[in-house]
Amino acid sequence: MIKKQILAFLFIALSIVSCSKDEPTSSPAIAFTQAEGKAVNGQYTITGTITSSVPLLKVIVTKEGDTAPFIIDDTTAKNKNSYPYSYLITGITKDTYILIDIYDQNNTKTSTRFLIRI
Repeated sequence: MIKKQILAFLFIALSIVSCSKDEPTSSPAIAFTQAEGKAVNGQYTITGTITSSVPLLKVIVTKEGDTAPFIIDDTTAKNKNSYPYSYLITGITKDTYILIDIYDQNNTKTSTRFLIRI
């Protein structure tokens, strides 16, 4: 009797586990409108689209070499699966890489760089 109960319990447990909904696991992807930018009067607007199977949490934009983020976008990007972005970068005085960190709501981080030339 106990063996039958244990087998029934294991069957039910395995059935529940095998039927559980899988969370999307792909990382966010970013596309740029241009392959690289050309600053005019020390500024450039980076544009493109971010897509993610999991809704976004935030986007952090930093000039390479800086410790503080230039932009933290945790409002307009939040909760979107497809986000056409436009970020104005100012103070460009030399060729500069812009670091873009994208976080989805599973806290999956995707990072990329974008070159702005003067």
